[in-house]
Amino acid sequence: MGKAIHRLINETELFSGLARGDERCFDAIYNHYSERLFPYVDKMIRSRTLTEEIIQDIFVQLWINRHLLENVQYPTSYLFHIAANKALTYLKKIANNQKLVDKMAVGYLDYSNETEEQLIVRESARIIEMAVAQLPEQRRLIWELSRNEGLTHQQIADRLGISTSTVNNQLGHAIQHVRSFLENRAGLLSLSIFILLSDSKL
Repeated sequence: MGKAIHRLINETELFSGLARGDERCFDAIYNHYSERLFPYVDKMIRSRTLTEEIIQDIFVQLWINRHLLENVQYPTSYLFHIAANKALTYLKKIANNQKLVDKMAVGYLDYSNETEEQLIVRESARIIEMAVAQLPEQRRLIWELSRNEGLTHQQIADRLGISTSTVNNQLGHAIQHVRSFLENRAGLLSLSIFILLSDSKL
């Protein structure tokens, strides 16, 4: 993007300020993280227009849910986790939304195998959904709260009335199942997309 990345003095304090509705903290976080998140999301989506929309969605969600940020201990991981979830949601929509397919195609104009690339992304999203659908009910719910809603392990535990260790274990089993499903049915490219979108560190 050609800009120097803004430095944050204390990320945790800024998130606490944002939780209290401090717009200056929000501006500082936006200026710092939007520049870091853009190449990460763009690598997955390969459409500048869609990537910009996703980045905006991330920070709209951050502001709307600011009251949840008081105790975020790892702001960078938290935001990259949300970014991965947003990108995965967009990829899932591609399979059933021709407008998104057409919009995403703009980002593939530099690729000679444009149609093949789109089919790969669509198929990968479809197979991931198939794998998730096979999970036991509680495990699938925990997965969706984590991957689709961007909740932390503690927030999931509080919502479902279970321990954080149970959340950790269930997500671990879910990730293992989906990766195994992809390895057996989707090939290495689909697996690499899944790993990229669901890095267990995020």
